[in-house]
Amino acid sequence: MSENPTRSPSADREAWLGLVAISLGVSLVVVDFTIVNVVMPPIIEDLKVSAFGAQWIQESYAIILAALLLLMGRLSDIVGARRLFVVGTVVFGLASIAAAVAPSGELLIAGRFAQGVGGAIVMPTSLALLHMTFRERDRGKAFAVWGSTIGAAAAVGPLLGGRLAEYSWRWAFGINIFVVALILAGIMRFIRPSPRQSGKVDVGGAMLSVLGLGLLAFGLIEGRNYGWWEARKSFGPFGDGGGTCRSSRSPWPSPWPASPSSSGDRPG
Repeated sequence: MSENPTRSPSADREAWLGLVAISLGVSLVVVDFTIVNVVMPPIIEDLKVSAFGAQWIQESYAIILAALLLLMGRLSDIVGARRLFVVGTVVFGLASIAAAVAPSGELLIAGRFAQGVGGAIVMPTSLALLHMTFRERDRGKAFAVWGSTIGAAAAVGPLLGGRLAEYSWRWAFGINIFVVALILAGIMRFIRPSPRQSGKVDVGGAMLSVLGLGLLAFGLIEGRNYGWWEARKSFGPFGDGGGTCRSSRSPWPSPWPASPSSSGDRPG
């Protein structure tokens, strides 16, 4: 088990340099939310991607990231925040390489899914690292920088994407490799090892969390395309069947008839 790091009430220079590395990791995740919107036209032209494929290139990243956030937050307590942050950054970097060299839309979507996994690891572990590294008023300043980084990165994404698209859309993903190298160097140099907590992951709860958050993200993103009531219409027969099944098995009589043609009157 790694030793518990200690910091003086006033954070030292290494802590603030570590914050720079953490902020770079967070900005990398956020930029890849918005940069793809700008480079989609050349991607569609180069890879001959359909409208459906283009939609999934944009949105697969957000869906898997949202689905895994809670699970990765729990894993950071067990594995150690710094260790897991490094793993997430490496996963994000490798996924960026896969996306940058993707010869087809399908492989680009797979790369975006993998990027989402890396992003889901980086985001919660970055918060854990800030909490571990800073104390008292410095912690508030660090969290303010973290939040400001998200807003700034969201604005920078489209600008950076437009600039890189002048050369090749692949640079929108390839440029991440250089940033990943800086992040890893900064984390290993300036952030001390994180303590690990004893415990285990609730597998059932983790599966429900991933499924629930993933479906929620999918519904919010895709509802405008599939129609907000399509799912209800599709599952309507199953719902009716379930209701019929429950009625037939229930030992308690219903005060209402099953249909208008049923015998008996409603109580009045």
